[in-house]
Amino acid sequence: MAKSELDKYVRKSLSTKPKTHPETKFPSLVVKSDKGFGNLNFDLGTVPVSSPFVMVAENHAHDFDQFLMFVGGDPTNMADLGGEVELTLSKDGKKMKKFTITEATTVFVPAGMYHCPLVFKKINNPKYPIIFKDLMFTTDYKRIPNKPAKKEK
Repeated sequence: MAKSELDKYVRKSLSTKPKTHPETKFPSLVVKSDKGFGNLNFDLGTVPVSSPFVMVAENHAHDFDQFLMFVGGDPTNMADLGGEVELTLSKDGKKMKKFTITEATTVFVPAGMYHCPLVFKKINNPKYPIIFKDLMFTTDYKRIPNKPAKKEK
């Protein structure tokens, strides 16, 4: 088929990364919108999680906005998460709030907000993994570690 000027808008072969965590059984699916595709400065990763594990242990922040989405892997009922996830959030890196996620959920993490640990606590049925989507408004991922407060003597 002849090339068209519209071909640049269609990317058929989505890129996959090998397993990004040894605990996951499947590769990750990645879409980047950089200068080569849309130039919208985002990275969208999708990871099917079929067994419990700690995905990110360290509390940290970023200098970019981020959305974290948790969806059930049963295509007949994606609103049912099919498990349990814990995510900790903090505006200042000191006062932490742990959220327990048991239904399909999206979390907005603005630039500078501390987040994690991210713990996949329970997967009800490994045939229907929790689908984790991480939408970052950058194509250059960097963490800002949360430095624990020094204890006064």
